[in-house]
Amino acid sequence: MNRTLIGFGFMLLSAFFFAVSGPIAKTMYASGWSPGAVVLVRLAGSALILLIPTLVTLRGRWGEVVRSWRMVVTYGIVSMVGVQLLYFLAVQELTVAVALLLEMTSPLLIVFWLWATTRIRPATVTFIGMALSLLGLMLILDPSSSHISVTGVLFAMGAAVCLSSYFLVSAKADSGIPPVALTGLGMAVGTVVMALIILLGVLPADFSAAPVQMGAVSVSWMVPLTQIVLFTAGAYVFGIWGLRLVGATVGAFVNLTEVPFSVIVAWLLIAELPTHIQMYGGLGILAGVVFIKWGEVRQERRIQRAVVLSDPATGPLSLAAVRAGTEGEAEAGADSTAEAGTGGVVEAGTGGVAEAGTGGVAEAGGASGGGVEDAAEAWAQGEGEPASGADAARVRSVSV
Repeated sequence: MNRTLIGFGFMLLSAFFFAVSGPIAKTMYASGWSPGAVVLVRLAGSALILLIPTLVTLRGRWGEVVRSWRMVVTYGIVSMVGVQLLYFLAVQELTVAVALLLEMTSPLLIVFWLWATTRIRPATVTFIGMALSLLGLMLILDPSSSHISVTGVLFAMGAAVCLSSYFLVSAKADSGIPPVALTGLGMAVGTVVMALIILLGVLPADFSAAPVQMGAVSVSWMVPLTQIVLFTAGAYVFGIWGLRLVGATVGAFVNLTEVPFSVIVAWLLIAELPTHIQMYGGLGILAGVVFIKWGEVRQERRIQRAVVLSDPATGPLSLAAVRAGTEGEAEAGADSTAEAGTGGVVEAGTGGVAEAGTGGVAEAGGASGGGVEDAAEAWAQGEGEPASGADAARVRSVSV
């Protein structure tokens, strides 16, 4: 069977498992459970399920855990406790769909964060997505409605911030900890932190053995408890497997199915639906996320074609974008801009930076005594080594 199709199926399962957790938690609230108790049981149960896979994948790699202990602790506190606790607190105050849609604004927050930290302007498509998401957010909040909880909105937006951190940390490729092990360790840290929060009296932990009403059926409290633990562990495991097969970009788009899944399950279990205007707002947020992801892909492709020349003694040189038509050739002086395209040759003087398209060659010279002594050559796809001389130039590909 096609690997992509299998990965797609895994991602759908992961989105479904994540989606049902909110409605199930809300049925438990109605029978006397508190959000703190639900999150504690969810984390502890998932940590136990992932214990053996975590130990197996960490065989011979405990040194990486020791070296990355700060990341592991932060991951457990922010990505596990922060996301889950704030989301379940939001679900207590808002409808499941509204809380989830507010949490789904995390890609918008990531765009603002990367723009502020890298100073790289997002693609135009990304701005369209940001505008759609903000419009959808205003409709979700529905200022004309008196039923929206400000406290719930703050909890949901806090969950979005924590979810942004989860995505940024999970995307790090320099960690030697396997994804399943990182999830298991994060769950374990989260369990300890959540237990401390409860023991210190920050949040109450109310447990109940009363029957739970799930739709038209009354079931034992063990049923939703078992479901929420299994679905949590399954969501993370199937999500990891799916991402390995389809990649992060496709996986992010498939993850958007979590919203309709949650609406359907909330309707079946607790007869809960968002208002019409909130549904339109939800569509705006989802459309905005699609445009943001599209812009992210275009931005990555554009930046991967960039080449930056820098001098070890003076640091990065000034940027000069270089573009021109096919087989074109451009020459520029110091700090100037030249354009050359596929197969074109670009030459820039002192302080200039040359960027060439696929198959093109970028050459930058360093002036010494009125002559050009050093040249740095780099293939546009990031291949090849730079020439070196008295003013050794370093060529590196930039990727965000």
